Amino acid sequence: MKRIKQKEKIKEPVRIRTKWLANGNRSLYLDTYKKGKRVYEFLRLYLIPEKSAEDKAINATTMKAAIAIKAKRILEYVNGKAGIKTSDCKISIQEWIGHIIKSKSALQSHSSMMLMKRLLKHLQKYRDSIGLADVDREFCIGFADYLRSAHALNSPKPLMQTTQFELLNALSVVLNEAVRSELIVSNPMRLLNAKERIKKSESIREYLTPEEVKSMIVVSSDNISAGDDVAAFLFCCFCGLRYSDVTRLTWADIIHTANGRKILITMKKTHRCVEVPVSEMAASILPVSGPADSRVFVFPKYGVTLRNLQKTAKAAGINKKVTFHVSRHTFATMMLTAGADIYTISKLIGHADIRTTQIYSKVVDKKKQQAIILLDKLF
Repeated sequence: MKRIKQKEKIKEPVRIRTKWLANGNRSLYLDTYKKGKRVYEFLRLYLIPEKSAEDKAINATTMKAAIAIKAKRILEYVNGKAGIKTSDCKISIQEWIGHIIKSKSALQSHSSMMLMKRLLKHLQKYRDSIGLADVDREFCIGFADYLRSAHALNSPKPLMQTTQFELLNALSVVLNEAVRSELIVSNPMRLLNAKERIKKSESIREYLTPEEVKSMIVVSSDNISAGDDVAAFLFCCFCGLRYSDVTRLTWADIIHTANGRKILITMKKTHRCVEVPVSEMAASILPVSGPADSRVFVFPKYGVTLRNLQKTAKAAGINKKVTFHVSRHTFATMMLTAGADIYTISKLIGHADIRTTQIYSKVVDKKKQQAIILLDKLF
């Protein structure tokens, strides 16, 4: 019996594809293969879930519009015309990061925006300019290799592994945002394997001992010129708030209850609501209360705050690099040392993952080991 030869499928240079959205709709886009590269064009056309005959009719009309655009693009392709990308896809990765910094600065923490700015500068050093749609797996691998041998900005020192990890992760965040904005179809960072990525080093979290906190309290009490920023730092040693949260803390966020005062605030970084009881020590550091909508602490610029903290720490005899985030580490470490459980601490400081809080357990375990060694030295 003669074998019937199957009809070969014609490879189309332009295809209609769909991308599922969170709301259940499907976004239509064109997938064009040209000169060895894939180019994507989102059509701003959407297929809705078909629950009725009317929905089916709407989707049929939408598909007809997509097919018409596809036919036009094939004609342009055959005629050798340019212009397959949309105007959005023509922006560079550097321009896209600049847009994120400008549009989201009010919503993100100070540290997040500073990280984005550093990412932008390192990308400019790695590659002058590249289109957002042209960022692929090879580009991401190359940027990871660049970070491994790069130096810090305005410094001859090599980048720390933690900084390398944060910058590469920031690139992934930027690309995820582009996917959500339908500028690209997928994040090429997800194509990197474990060896191609940069591992997060186990950082040593600086913290203050209870004795060092007491010394800073004494110094700040004696120093009339010590500002609200130092008082806010000490306050956070007893409640664990981030800098981005304590800077916008108002008197309305401190609620009086039958069991004492508590802080009820939505964190800027994670958008999680946290409820933290205000201890007697924390309450003693608070300034005189004001109107409900006024800020509890008045801060200078962040750079001035860092200098004030370091100056106060030095006067207290503390030979550590004291940044504002040290107060958060101090709170968690003191709570663990006092016997609080990990789950409770993670809720108080608003960690999304309890594994993040468990890092402090290692600090406390190390302190226990050091205490045992001291005991051995007595004999």
